[in-house]
Amino acid sequence: EQCTYARTSPTTRSASQGIAASAGKKKDDDDDKPLPFKGYSFSGYDDGPTTTARGGGAATVTPTPTPTARAPTSVFFHEEAVRVGERLSIHFRAAAPAALGLLPRGVADSIPFTTAALPAVLALLGVPPGSSRAAAMAETLRTCERTLPAGDTEARFCATSLEALVERAVAALGTRDVRAVTSALPRAGLPPQVYAVRAVRRVVVGGDGGGGASSFVACHDEAYPYTVYLCHGTGPARAYLVEMEGTRGGGAVTVAFICHTDTSRWNPEHVSFKVLGTKPGGAPVCHLMPYGHIIWAKNVKPSPA
Repeated sequence: EQCTYARTSPTTRSASQGIAASAGKKKDDDDDKPLPFKGYSFSGYDDGPTTTARGGGAATVTPTPTPTARAPTSVFFHEEAVRVGERLSIHFRAAAPAALGLLPRGVADSIPFTTAALPAVLALLGVPPGSSRAAAMAETLRTCERTLPAGDTEARFCATSLEALVERAVAALGTRDVRAVTSALPRAGLPPQVYAVRAVRRVVVGGDGGGGASSFVACHDEAYPYTVYLCHGTGPARAYLVEMEGTRGGGAVTVAFICHTDTSRWNPEHVSFKVLGTKPGGAPVCHLMPYGHIIWAKNVKPSPA
């Protein structure tokens, strides 16, 4: 079986180099200015509403006003928006990938990744205690250490290296024959404008059976000096690659979307229900995947000749 994957946050640091003690230190580390990865949480659906800091470039999505205009949906929207001819007002914000990139496993595994060890890690990476970056690191660790609710069987893990990311996604999907699906967006982001949906391609996966919902693993990069992915099983979901073109120019972009078709176990207070006017167990909840975020999917087996 073949395992295929994409490196979305490359690093040129070799495993033997380690990390300099001042590697995470920047001139503005002591500032309390807002972090560049503000956005909604794309995971933790059993949690209530949140605007926790996240890595990568978030996006805001607002349906173009019509006589029956829906309320602004931020990154959350109804599945009928993923249709040719739909027009969505979107602001693809600039991404803020981790400064140190995706570390080799040998380096990542040598750095403690626990809340208890955070003071030592701050010193190692040159991040001042009490700074906004230290607070974001603490929040990422809390998120990764959070205990799953009783009865939750979906995979959920944090990966601090490319090797760990691939291995855990493969284990969650039960096959090494997987592929990574990502949005093709500029890292610098794009100005807000209306995008017309030109083409929609369903992400067909092995075992789908045609037309139904499947399970994926979705990975979202978190706020940390090096790349950390928070990954989770999606439960029943449909994924799409949507080609959209800005109505004010700038060319076309291809954006990965995922639509969760079973929200019955989600927290009723999750922000998506508030912005969509739905409730757990209701209509699918969809969101786009910002720059650098990944959907892992099973490959489709070729039909016998």
